[in-house]
This record gives sequence, C-alpha cells and structure tokens, in this order.
Amino acid sequence: MIDKKLINILSNKTSGSFELLIELHNHLKKEQMIIQLFPEIIDLAKDQLSSFQAIQNYLDDMKLTLHRDKTLDHFFKKYDEKFHDPFARLFDKSKNILRKYNRIITISNSKTVYEILSRLNKINPNLEVIVCESRPKLEGRILAKNLLKVNIHVELITEAMMYQSAKDSNAALVGADIILKNGDIINKVGSSLLAITCKNYKIPFYVIADKSKLSPTNKYSQQKMPSKEIWRHSGKKLQINNFYFEKVDRSLITKVIWD
Repeated sequence: MIDKKLINILSNKTSGSFELLIELHNHLKKEQMIIQLFPEIIDLAKDQLSSFQAIQNYLDDMKLTLHRDKTLDHFFKKYDEKFHDPFARLFDKSKNILRKYNRIITISNSKTVYEILSRLNKINPNLEVIVCESRPKLEGRILAKNLLKVNIHVELITEAMMYQSAKDSNAALVGADIILKNGDIINKVGSSLLAITCKNYKIPFYVIADKSKLSPTNKYSQQKMPSKEIWRHSGKKLQINNFYFEKVDRSLITKVIWD
C-alpha cells in the first residue's frame, strides 16, 4: 500500500528535482520495514518522476542494489554521505565565474540555483536576482521567497516580461532536470525562451547542475499536463497545451557548470 506521504512526494509539482530526491530518499529510508513493496514503489516513482534524471539514476541504483544485496542499509548510508552539503563543490566550481555578475536572471524553483545564489551573496552583497515566476504552478515565487529570507534583492516577473527584463541583467543562471548526452538540457518551460533572449542580448546563459542529471541518451519526450491548470474552459475548437519541461539547445548555453 502506497502511503500518503509518498503520494504527496510523487505529485509535487513545485519543488526542484534535488529537493524531491532528498524527500524521497529520507522517506524511503524511514520505510524500510516495507522493503518488500520497494520494487513496486520504484516502478511507480520512476513513472511519476520521469522528467527528473537524478531521481531516475537514484532509483535505478536502488533497484540494482536491492536485487544484488536484498537490503538497502549500505545504499542509504552511501547516499546520506553523498547528500551531505552537495553544493559545496558546485559553488567552488562556479564562484569565480559568477561572482562578477551583480544582476542575474533565472526561472522556476531550483534548490541548486538557490544554494549557489545564497552563497554567492556572501561574497557579492550587491547581488540582485530577477526571478520568472514560472507558470502555471508559479514555483518561481517559492524561489523568490527563499532568496528574500537570505537578504537578496529580488525582482519577480512573469515570463511575458522576460525579454524586457533580461536586457537589464548581466547573466542568466538556471538549473537542469536532465542533461542529455549531446549537451542539450531539459528544464522548466520558458528556459529556452530565456536562452534565446540572452543570446540576442549577448548575455551569458549558464546552467548549473551536478552529474547525477546526466542522461545516457538524447531521448526526451514532453508530457502533457492537465489543461485546467492553464484555463478551466473547454470547447470543441479549443486546444490547451500545458507542458512543464522543454529542451534547451546546447548552442544557446554559454557553459554547463557541474561538479
């Protein structure tokens, strides 16, 4: 039987992939008494969270470990160690690149982007961040609130304001849910428009992500989400498209920063 907490994790549409991964890891670690259900849980989680490569890799590793060892004690210990301050190395890799920018634009809600910006603010107190609110779930507002808590100046905008606002920024910084084998990335819808906008204004477009986001293939299929999130209206000649994620071509990316 799938418990309510797990259902909430699998249906979360506003958290970034790393936040979801940590929630899933901590929950499953507590539920080892139902380890006989884990094969079913793994398959369900892989299906529900298919857009998050880090979670897919984690679940594949769990499935392999369970098949080999019949226990997950060492598996959870390994990931506990891996998840201890996972952003330290990423920040070391990125700080010399990003510290020169006083005004950075981003989109949606990414734990990785938040951690890097909050640490960057300590060495650059003049940092300002433009956050696209990311419709339809508006998770950019979550990132904005978190940045405000660490005393970063935030400007919240809609995606429709992106083109105008981007020209006043020094750089763009986004996360990635998947890094395809060919170097393209998958991230929240609007990321490609932001990348194109940055290219037009000759503004660097950076992607920051750890290597758990790497995919062994170039395959990606968009999943259509509920149309009512866009508009609760229907008609025979009305088509409402709602996609959460999209591909950003590698030619639009200045640099992918990873650990």
